[in-house]
Amino acid sequence: MNLSAATGPELGAKPRSYLGRSARAARKDLVKAVIFVVVFCFFALPLFLLVIDAFNASATVSFALPSSITASNFTSVLSQGSFWTAALNALVLSGGSGLIAIVLAALAAYPLSRFKFKGRVAYLLGVLFVTGVPVTALIVPLFEFFRSFGWIDQIVPVMLLMAAFAAPISIWLMKTFLDNIDPALEESTWVDGASRFQGYVRVVLPLMSTGLLVAFLLDFITGWANFYVPFILLSSSSKLPIAVTIYQFFGSYGTVEYGRLAAFSILYSIPPALLYVFTGGRLGGSFTTGAFKG
Repeated sequence: MNLSAATGPELGAKPRSYLGRSARAARKDLVKAVIFVVVFCFFALPLFLLVIDAFNASATVSFALPSSITASNFTSVLSQGSFWTAALNALVLSGGSGLIAIVLAALAAYPLSRFKFKGRVAYLLGVLFVTGVPVTALIVPLFEFFRSFGWIDQIVPVMLLMAAFAAPISIWLMKTFLDNIDPALEESTWVDGASRFQGYVRVVLPLMSTGLLVAFLLDFITGWANFYVPFILLSSSSKLPIAVTIYQFFGSYGTVEYGRLAAFSILYSIPPALLYVFTGGRLGGSFTTGAFKG
């Protein structure tokens, strides 16, 4: 009698079903890897071309590897006083509007999260609707409004307008974070004699530091990239932000300074990238342990 046949498969032999699953898993991993490489190249290739043109003194519309690498495009851009003025204007507009927007959102989101009142859902839907209204549909009446009050070419009114555009999405973000914080945490401060506002500021807002940071980062990047509003409402070159001054590299008769434009684009992208890098650790975290409902 053949004992090996009676005792089943040899030791170490893998069932066919296991081999089949392994092959299917390997094919899925291969497909995922191919998709990842294609998506990565889709986003990385334009950035690669931008970097190459930034270090090419004779960059043109047609891509070509530079004969020699030079930083003349960067030095030419940085040596202009208008670049630093535009960067400062952009920091003031985007940073100021972001701070104003999160303050307004923090105040508006609290009653929406803590109270149940008539018209609450309609108000939230109205806020959501405002986020979808394009700026181009409002710029003409806004221009007339600004002109009637003498606010054309004024930094502060433009900053307030940008904050108004950023506030709706910030309100939704703040409400989402507030909904996940147990009201008992602030109610405990009322026992000690604190007011509702004091409990909110001393207890809830510190727990919402991640949410505030997320909202500010979103508002800052939106304001930093805002071209249309400053372009229409600001006329003095000394008050234009960096998102608007980029048109200076498009000369007359369709000529474009591609090398300096590429260098300017890289410099323009540095502040939001640095802000994201320095806040990335905070964004990946969570609230204080035990601060959630349930």
